[in-house]
Amino acid sequence: MFIRKIHLDNFRNYGRLDLDVGPSVNIFYGDNAQGKTNLVEGIYVASSITSHRTSRDSDLIKFGENEYKAGLELTDDDGSEIRLSSCYYNEKSDLNTKGHTGRILTRDNAVINKISDYMGVCNIVIFAPEDLNIVKNAPSYRRKFLNTLISKISPSYLNLLSDYSKILNNKNALLKNIKPSDGSSDIVNDQLNFWDYSLADLSADIIIKRYKFVRLVSDIASLRHSSISGGKENLSVEYSAIYGAVTALESFLSENSKYDEYMNKGLSEADYGRIKGILSDLVLAKLKSVRNYDIEKHISSIGIQRDDIIIKLDGLPMKNFSSQGQQRTAALALKLSELEIIRMFVSSTPILILDDVFSELDKARRLSLVSAMKEAQIFITCTDKDMIGEELDVIGGSGKAYFYHVTGGSIEKES
Repeated sequence: MFIRKIHLDNFRNYGRLDLDVGPSVNIFYGDNAQGKTNLVEGIYVASSITSHRTSRDSDLIKFGENEYKAGLELTDDDGSEIRLSSCYYNEKSDLNTKGHTGRILTRDNAVINKISDYMGVCNIVIFAPEDLNIVKNAPSYRRKFLNTLISKISPSYLNLLSDYSKILNNKNALLKNIKPSDGSSDIVNDQLNFWDYSLADLSADIIIKRYKFVRLVSDIASLRHSSISGGKENLSVEYSAIYGAVTALESFLSENSKYDEYMNKGLSEADYGRIKGILSDLVLAKLKSVRNYDIEKHISSIGIQRDDIIIKLDGLPMKNFSSQGQQRTAALALKLSELEIIRMFVSSTPILILDDVFSELDKARRLSLVSAMKEAQIFITCTDKDMIGEELDVIGGSGKAYFYHVTGGSIEKES
């Protein structure tokens, strides 16, 4: 699959943009703060709905406007043409008919009501300076990395997350209104039981998904990291879930010799039901064990919303024990694992975006990155187009590259 044309309306510093792009390497260069990153962010939003830079859609709307639209015209591997668009509007927009902000997703001009039906149509992997957050910052960045990866391969996973979020919000709303003296009330406990049973059931499905993909990330990122670092350091990734969940899952797979089946073709319906029941019971027991504390503090203190992935270098957590250079290498290895995992599960090669990463990486890391990108459509942003000559040779030769000069939200394609 490749992008033929990009459409942006009121997106960041672009009022209106309709841009034809090449099927191979597209290089956008120019001074800082001209709109290079905004352009590739628009491409990513059009394919993945969310931004890699912000969690607030309102940040993406051009100043003074009330909605944005990011769209792509694509050609699939079989030659068929696809049109995707993602639109977000605020309360002041003429599109607002229900009194609140909203989103409109379309495929071939037909409205798509479920995000899960939109995700996975066009898979994009983006490499950006923000990737360092995966290694060094809060667990939310690592959950986003993991959730995004799983959603690209299994869009129904988004439904699990959405259902879990709605139920958790309902439970939290209840907790905020409960007085500590009401904790022994049968009515209160019945209400909390209702939400906790649902949370435990969904948690089991999410844990089963997350553990598998964390193991895949760990195996592949370790190999990529070893190649980049010359085998000098060992990278590993571990899944940190509600206490006891990972141990229970690993014990089930080990005792029943199901690990290879689980990682490859997936568990049978019967085995899946067994391990889901074990995990659901475990999570429910944990939720009930902290109920008095949650009532007192008016929060949900445990749950998959607090999951993390622990990134280690030579056995030590990188968040606490690593240099910025080590963090860059680890982030690069993680993103390369994302690329490779998508290729494992999806027949179409992902589209790749390199947003101002060459300036952050030394020559060896740049060459390691682009060597994994042959035969893909690639979008590169940089300040100096002459800095990537050798990298283009690795990708496939400068003759396949298209250059665009970006100035003040205006893009000029070089002939």
